[in-house]
Amino acid sequence: MSDYSQHDINTMRQYRKELWSCIAVYMVVLFGSIWIAKGLTEQWMRAVIVLLPAIPAAGVLWVVIRHLRRMDDYVRLIMLEILAISGGFTALLAFSYGFLEGVGFPRLSGFIYYGLFMGTWLVVSMFRKYRGEI
Repeated sequence: MSDYSQHDINTMRQYRKELWSCIAVYMVVLFGSIWIAKGLTEQWMRAVIVLLPAIPAAGVLWVVIRHLRRMDDYVRLIMLEILAISGGFTALLAFSYGFLEGVGFPRLSGFIYYGLFMGTWLVVSMFRKYRGEI
């Protein structure tokens, strides 16, 4: 028997449907924008085209916010704690690495920090799930 209510199951199903729809649109726009930008010579047009994937990425953010609002208060609190821990950990590492850049280490792309944040979110979520908190 599942520990989740039918409402929780339906909410998660709706979240996954919305999330994967946005991710699919993002992937199409991402690869399309890269393909189109390669053929452009004007820098401002290339910049506009390569920024287009940010629109469906904003859709993913919207889906996550909607999902958080659908959760009950306790689960929402746990999820927001996970986000705060992940963000704090990422900020600490970025801050620390900034000192290393000051002594000659290479600058890191923002994509590295985003990946670190998402990875931390996953690890903290798995740890909290293992402990039975979510």
